[in-house]
Amino acid sequence: MKTLLIFIPSQLYKEKPGQMIGKIVYDEINDVKKFYIIGRKTSLQIKNKTEIIGYYFGTCVNNEWSDKKYSNWINLYVKSASDDNQQNYDYCLKNIFINGTNISPITCHVMIIIYDQLSLIKSELFVSSTTKDHFIELQQLLKKKENQNEIRKKTMIDCTREFILTNFALVLFYPILFLCTVSKFLLPIFKYSTLGLHWNGWLQNFNWMLNSIIHKKRITIKTGNYILAMIVDMILGILMLRFILISIEDVAPSSVMLTNADKVVVTLKQLINWLMGSPAGLKLNSCFNEVLGKFFLYHIHLWWTFLTITKPVMDFAFEVVLLFGRLGLTFQIAIIADLLALLSFHSYCIYVYAARLFNIQLRGLTSLFRLFLGKKKNPLRERVDSCEYQPDQLFLGTLLFTILLFLIPTTWVYYSVFTTLRLIMIGLGGTLIRLKFYLQVIPIYTFVNWIFRVDSVSSSININLHKKSNKEPITLISKMVVSSWNKTWKQCIPDTIKFYPSIEWNKIVNNIICGELIYPL
Repeated sequence: MKTLLIFIPSQLYKEKPGQMIGKIVYDEINDVKKFYIIGRKTSLQIKNKTEIIGYYFGTCVNNEWSDKKYSNWINLYVKSASDDNQQNYDYCLKNIFINGTNISPITCHVMIIIYDQLSLIKSELFVSSTTKDHFIELQQLLKKKENQNEIRKKTMIDCTREFILTNFALVLFYPILFLCTVSKFLLPIFKYSTLGLHWNGWLQNFNWMLNSIIHKKRITIKTGNYILAMIVDMILGILMLRFILISIEDVAPSSVMLTNADKVVVTLKQLINWLMGSPAGLKLNSCFNEVLGKFFLYHIHLWWTFLTITKPVMDFAFEVVLLFGRLGLTFQIAIIADLLALLSFHSYCIYVYAARLFNIQLRGLTSLFRLFLGKKKNPLRERVDSCEYQPDQLFLGTLLFTILLFLIPTTWVYYSVFTTLRLIMIGLGGTLIRLKFYLQVIPIYTFVNWIFRVDSVSSSININLHKKSNKEPITLISKMVVSSWNKTWKQCIPDTIKFYPSIEWNKIVNNIICGELIYPL
C-alpha cells in the first residue's frame, strides 16, 4: 500500500472519545487505502458492527484501544488547542492497522483530509471531473439515508413539511402522468406544431419536477428554480394576454389574423409582379419568367382562399388556443411561432419550388460540364471517372447545357428573393424558440442562492495545506466553494430540458449555395 487517506469531519474535535464509524475503501489500481470517517458513537449506539473503523481518543491518549476483530483499524487523537473557540485540526495517529499489521506512518504516505459534512450533504451541483473522485465517494456515503439521519437531526417541523410537500406532489402526480401518456400517444400529430411540442415538453418537465420532489422529499435547487420560473412565466403570460385582449378590443382574433395575412398576400403579389418584369434592370427569360410568376401567384391565391374558407373554424380554434395561452408566456410564444408559420406557409412553398428547381438546374449544369471534360461521376465508387462520349451525346449535352445556362438566371432571381424571406422567417422562429427556452429556465431562484453563497450551489472543492511535518501526517483542509455563475446556471437547468445546439453557419451557407433546403434553427 503506497498511500493512506483519512477523511475526518471538521467537527470531530468537539466529540467525546469513542469508536469511529465510517467506511474503508481500497483502490487497487492506485494502491490507495481510504478511511472515510463519518462520526463517533459509543458501543451501545452502534447497531452495525461492520461500520467501526477505529477509535477516537479526543485529547486523552493515556490508553490504547484496538479491536482484533477488525483487520483495518486506526487510533486517532487531537492535540489540545490553546484557544477553546478556535477550530482544532491538529489530528495525530497513534496506531495504524492495515490488514492486521501495525504499520508506521513513515513506511507509507499518510494524509489527513478535513472535510465539512453538512456542506457535502447539502451540495447539489458538485460534479467531479474524474471518474473516481474521493469526495464523490464520500458524498455518496454521507447521503445515505441512515447516515443523513445521524448527521442532520430532523425536527418535528421538518417531518411535517416533508409530509405535506410529498403528499401534495402525489396528488398532482397521477393526473400529470395521465396527461403525459395521452400527449406521448398524440406526439406524432403534435410534432408538426410548436404549441403541441411545447405542451408535451411542459408536461414532461412538470412530471420530472413532481417525481423529484416525491423521491427526495424536498425542493432541490433545480426543482426550486423551475417552480419559480414557471410562476414568473404564468404571471407574464396573464399580463401579456390582458394587454392583447385590450388592444384588439371586441375584434375577433381570426379577423385580425386575416387582416395581417391579407397585407402579406398583397405584398407578395406585388413582389412577384415586380419579378415578372425586369427586376433591377435584369434581362430574364420572359416566357420562363411568366410561367414561374403565374405558378407562384396561383399558389398565393390558393392559400388565401383556404384561409378565407376556414375563418369559422379559426374562431373556435383561437378560443381553444387562448386556454393554453393562460398557462404562461412560453405558450403564447409557441402560439405566435405557429401563427408565423401559418401566415408564411405560401412563401415557404414558393421557396421549396424555387430551391428544388435551382438545385436541379445546378446539378444538371455540373453534370453536363463534366461531359466537355470527358468525365462522368461514378455513384457506386463515389468518384469521377474518365468516359468517352459519342458525337450525338456531345451534341445533346451541349444543347441541354445551353438551355439550362440561359434559364438559371431567372430561377436564381426567384430563388435568391424567397431564400432571403425564408432566412428572415427562420431567424424569427429561432429567436422565438430560444426566447421560450430561456423563459423556461430563467434562473431567479438559482441567482439568489448563488449571491448568498448557499451550500446547495457549491460545485467544487478548494483544498489548502494546514500542517506538514516529517514526523506527522500531512493535514489538508477541504472547503466547498461556489463556481462561476455561468457554470452554476447551466447545472441548474432541469434534466428534461436540453440546450439547443449551436447554429451550423457553414452548413447553412453550403445549403444556400447548392440550393438545398434550409431547416429551422
